Amino acid sequence: MPPLHVMTPARAKLPLSVAELLCAATSLAAALQAERSMDKSGIGDLERFAFWNSVVALSVMLFFLFWVAAVLLALFTRQRGNFPSAARYWKDLIPDVLFPPLLLAAGWLVFVLLG
Repeated sequence: MPPLHVMTPARAKLPLSVAELLCAATSLAAALQAERSMDKSGIGDLERFAFWNSVVALSVMLFFLFWVAAVLLALFTRQRGNFPSAARYWKDLIPDVLFPPLLLAAGWLVFVLLG
């Protein structure tokens, strides 16, 4: 087992997942604030709306940046690791690579349907 100060691929998974979750939550919260800043008739605080929309765009871009890093980390782990079966490898990918985009899409779907 490597010392605690050495970042291994297994130890990098959790910070990436937390960063993806924070980006997804930030994008949804900022979208809610952007919607609240504008009235349905189009009257509202346009500067505030533009600010919150830029926060949404930045958080979504950061989400996908962290997601690509998680995909590359998973590929690197696949090359260096010994997995007993392909099913075990895919099971390891679900929380790290496959689940975060599905969570973001589900959050946005709920936001659109309820908004």
